Amino acid sequence: MRRFNIFQTSHSALRAQLLDASLQLQFTNFTKPQQVQHRFDQVIELVLACQRQAEEESRYIIPALQAVEKNIPECFAAGKKDRYSPLDRILDHMLVFDKEAGSDRANKWAGVLFKASFRSLSDWVIQAMQRQEEMLNPLLWKFYSDDALYMLQLRIEGKQPLSEWLELCSWMIKDMNDEDIAVWLNSMETSLPAPVFELLLEKISGHLPLMKWDLVEERKREEWKKEEWKKDFGVGV
Repeated sequence: MRRFNIFQTSHSALRAQLLDASLQLQFTNFTKPQQVQHRFDQVIELVLACQRQAEEESRYIIPALQAVEKNIPECFAAGKKDRYSPLDRILDHMLVFDKEAGSDRANKWAGVLFKASFRSLSDWVIQAMQRQEEMLNPLLWKFYSDDALYMLQLRIEGKQPLSEWLELCSWMIKDMNDEDIAVWLNSMETSLPAPVFELLLEKISGHLPLMKWDLVEERKREEWKKEEWKKDFGVGV
């Protein structure tokens, strides 16, 4: 039986951010300050997302497990304690570039160094996500029910500003297919206040191509009909 994955939303968003930043970085001209600033802003957003993931892990996930198990591995949270983690190194490289922007040295080496730092950051993020999936998830499933994990996720999301949560969702959907987005939106519609759900729809529709959004809406209606049929005929979900 498929268990509730408390990391699914954040991992989907991180994968989408990594892929987008990686693709954009390939076409960045490091002699063009505006292009460089766009890439730096994008990477800073990714670093902040990793820091939020580390904070949520250390503040909610690890304490929940320490209540029932002694030795709990750290994944993203370990990066907060390492001064020379890939998160810090790429920020340091951006600071150096800002100081030397426009110089021959910056024009010659910035792209090479920054791309190398980004590869290290990508590897670190992917490994941290994998450790959460392979080391923390089995422990969560061992000691907590899906309902309890869902309530923990709601507690975590409840601490996020609405704008931050909406932005997370807009990245998450880029890592999902039409059916998964439709099922997720239907679950949100039943659990969110109507004004918040309308904001979510506006945000999501604005980040999907029109044709893909039409397909999502069609699948959304199909999923609703399927759920109504199950209710009418007393079929378990």
